Amino acid sequence: MIDYFKAKYYWFNINRRLKSFFDNKSEQKILLFGFPKSGNTWLRFLLFHYKCLLLDPNKSVTLTYDDLNQIQNNELEKGTTFIERKGFPVFYRTHIPFNYTYDLFNKKIFIHRNPLDTLISAYYFYKNRELPFWDDPERIRKELEDIDFYVSYKIDSWIRFYNTSIQCADIVINYSALKKSSEMELLRLIQFLGWKEEKNLIKKAVELSSFEKVNNMGKENDQAYGNGPKDGTFFGNFTRSGQEGQFKSELKEDTINFVLDKFPEFKKVYSPYLDS
Repeated sequence: MIDYFKAKYYWFNINRRLKSFFDNKSEQKILLFGFPKSGNTWLRFLLFHYKCLLLDPNKSVTLTYDDLNQIQNNELEKGTTFIERKGFPVFYRTHIPFNYTYDLFNKKIFIHRNPLDTLISAYYFYKNRELPFWDDPERIRKELEDIDFYVSYKIDSWIRFYNTSIQCADIVINYSALKKSSEMELLRLIQFLGWKEEKNLIKKAVELSSFEKVNNMGKENDQAYGNGPKDGTFFGNFTRSGQEGQFKSELKEDTINFVLDKFPEFKKVYSPYLDS
């Protein structure tokens, strides 16, 4: 009960701070949200490479993680109020499920990825820490080291996030569709945001944001931690393969069937892309 009231007070203060910050801003207020490891950072790379290219079409170097986080540095859960750079939008990101602070934004983008691959990526992200699964109850951390247990344990959280988010989003981006038709999906998002359309720059933004270029950038700039902790407590590579269907070789058949039974919409929403 104490934690409940602490959370209420915390979000009341964030809502008040952001409302005051937005009051004198006529620009659109954009919020990007998605379950952790759903492609949130990749979508930010795509959008902000495109914005950079609108300002300088000759740009040919992939943004570093630090560059991206300086250009797009506002996080909803931190209640930050950094002034946006000239030529860039008022843009926030979050992994927090819907709460009333979402209503402060008039352009809400939800990105989702099939839960099996999402939870596999989340498993490695939270496992490769000095203290693995630090954000989970201590009593089950040892069990969470089993990837099948992790996915089975987390699927309910993913489903709740998805069901809530799909209802409050103004536009929905399916990671699987974005992987298959990156330029087309990015164009659809740019049209939704009302940004200037330059198809040659969309193509270039996709190229600069490719997983190969982002991975190489991370290695060359010693930023493999990506959006993970910079203090050395994260040991993995933030951007892994980005591949679809990795669950087929990572998980037991029983685990896959358990998730499919829990979320029967899987076949309709994701299978057309995975099967292709």
